[in-house]
Amino acid sequence: MSISLQLYLLFAKISLFTFGGGYAMIPLFQNELVTVNGFLTDAEFANMVALAQMTPGPVGLNAATYVGFNQAGIIGAAAGTLGLMTPSFILAVLAAIFVKVFKDNPTMQAVLSGVRPAVLGLIAAAVIFFADTSVFSAPLRNMWTAGASFGICWPGLLIFAITIAMELSGKIHMLWTLLVAGALGALLLA
Repeated sequence: MSISLQLYLLFAKISLFTFGGGYAMIPLFQNELVTVNGFLTDAEFANMVALAQMTPGPVGLNAATYVGFNQAGIIGAAAGTLGLMTPSFILAVLAAIFVKVFKDNPTMQAVLSGVRPAVLGLIAAAVIFFADTSVFSAPLRNMWTAGASFGICWPGLLIFAITIAMELSGKIHMLWTLLVAGALGALLLA
């Protein structure tokens, strides 16, 4: 199987089984791109998500384009992007056709109520992944393993705390938050 077809099918699978958008995709991306296929290391994956977040457009789409380009150039970027878009496009068209039928359907409402906590869990898994790669010096799961190393990356925790404080103030534009975090990273982590 060609790498382009493999990328298309990989991102189509991720898209088909994700509810909740880009952040809910992160654990699936991590599993497929790092663990299963070995396209990226954990550090490369964390950098990819950060870049995908900073560039215009949806996180998932930017990530698919980035990974596709790194694996197979322009053709790979197109394959990853189209793979991620195809299931969503088909499902959106089907939903538009049947929206009146399912709008008040109690079974559909129950299914959606069940999916919401799953989306929250996927987003929480993404938060834990990023904590493992930026705030902790070893994976969080090592806390509960006897004899395993675990520690806190104090510069990463400081950057995290400052970022949270800036965001919660509600008065500072996100661009300034990113610039401050980047400058602190260059000063403290270089």
